[in-house]
Amino acid sequence: MMKLYRKRYHCICEGQQEEMYLAHVGRLLTDRPRCVVTFTTERGSPASLERAARYGEYDVVALFDHDGNHARFEENVKVCEELDRKGGKGRNRQRVFHAYSNMNFDLWLVLHKIEFTRPVHSNDAYVPVVRGVFGLEPEANIKSRHHMEKILAQISLDDVRAAITRADNIRARKLPDDGRKIGS
Repeated sequence: MMKLYRKRYHCICEGQQEEMYLAHVGRLLTDRPRCVVTFTTERGSPASLERAARYGEYDVVALFDHDGNHARFEENVKVCEELDRKGGKGRNRQRVFHAYSNMNFDLWLVLHKIEFTRPVHSNDAYVPVVRGVFGLEPEANIKSRHHMEKILAQISLDDVRAAITRADNIRARKLPDDGRKIGS
């Protein structure tokens, strides 16, 4: 008999897009037999993870973007790693994870549907790509609740797997000196 997989995550998200995305993925996962993954979300920065200790039965995740602000990004990574170290030891310890996108969350959305390896130099450079990939009108505000619902309606669990694979491929193609190591 296949073992039941249960996992609980409390997620701190910077914005509405991330919060809606995680809720959507949580719903997709509830359709899986033998798999129970629960996401609770709140908006905030990784610094607010300290409060998340009240979710002791949950692992905690901070989801944030680079947004072209390297100093804030580096601080967010360090906060997450420090809180993870404070989480205790052993099998039942509370874990603190961090997830982030290259420039912003829009790239992550694009990777659900296509391979995208072109370099970008501004925070809004992915917006026209998101609109095109998800069939939105040229002036659509992709951060609005209405348009995020349209985008999420087109994302399946297979698309999530594809995005993970595409992100891993991008990471594998990067040269070792392409980036700077942050944290441990």
